[in-house]
Amino acid sequence: MKNTKISKVVVFRFCISLSAIILPTLLLIKGIYGSFIFTFSIPLLWQVGFLGKSFESLGFKLNRIKSSIITGIATGCLLGFIGGNLLQLLGIKGYVYSNLHTLQFSVRSFNIAFPLQKELGYRLLTISNTPVGICVYLIFSVFVVGLGEELFWRGFLQKKMSNYLSMNMAIWFTAILFALIHFYIFTILPIKLGICFLVLIAVSGAAWGYLFKYFNNTFPAAISHGITAFIVWKYYFFRS
Repeated sequence: MKNTKISKVVVFRFCISLSAIILPTLLLIKGIYGSFIFTFSIPLLWQVGFLGKSFESLGFKLNRIKSSIITGIATGCLLGFIGGNLLQLLGIKGYVYSNLHTLQFSVRSFNIAFPLQKELGYRLLTISNTPVGICVYLIFSVFVVGLGEELFWRGFLQKKMSNYLSMNMAIWFTAILFALIHFYIFTILPIKLGICFLVLIAVSGAAWGYLFKYFNNTFPAAISHGITAFIVWKYYFFRS
């Protein structure tokens, strides 16, 4: 009986690991890409697949779920509208999807190009001018971007950093790294405005870090992150 239980755990870990490798690869082959692909797959591959830990170790907990949802929605709306208005004050508004640049990475003769306007989130933005399109983009923002990124940044990396740093330092260190990964913004904005934008992202990331710490689960930070991203990108940063 014990051997059977162990074999089931091994099979489960193998399936998780395989899925975390195959699914992102298939999406990339199909031209569907975004940071959410890797933020979903890395913690699952390492934490669950390799180390054999539970999903709960990444913050997938249902404790205080009602207050988590309410707080996530409230802080997401607050951060979205405050952040959006700050962007307007800085003059960061009204950008057009079709004018987005292409990110290119070259290593000798090996080149990788990611046209930003073809990233899944931006694709969904282009169809978000109808009620159905708005709903689809909101669902994507919360359950793919919000949950996927918070799974990695707060549920995985912040928890790892808290083993070596104080909690406040772990939260801000993770938030700064989270902001820096948005370096592609310099393909859209001039340097000064880009830095201001990254500062706002870092502050938002810290807010989600404290939400994760307070509730000890991923969901309030994920919901808040998704709603904030939805409001800022849809109603402030871009125009159709």
